Amino acid sequence: MTGTTSQLSAIITALCWIYLLPYMSIMSPTPKAALSAVIVSAVLKSVVLPRTLNELAGVDFVVGWGTGIATALSSPTQGFGAGLLLYFATSTFRSTPKQKNQ
Repeated sequence: MTGTTSQLSAIITALCWIYLLPYMSIMSPTPKAALSAVIVSAVLKSVVLPRTLNELAGVDFVVGWGTGIATALSSPTQGFGAGLLLYFATSTFRSTPKQKNQ
């Protein structure tokens, strides 16, 4: 999640995070709006133009967008649950891949 590209950099990032955790109290006075703005600016392009959701087809498109909308309107946990319900509700509409006869 921090953009590391190797296992060593992931380990170093995790160790720094663990070491600096007791000093995170300096972030508590930071307004939540400022922290939210940083998060939104980091993911805004993916939210406005969700490329992977647009690449889905058929029933997967419905399940993907339904999950995304449910998550946006409620919470990640409830959105995930709605996505599971959509998946199981639409599982009868999924085509099974045909196997080649050998």
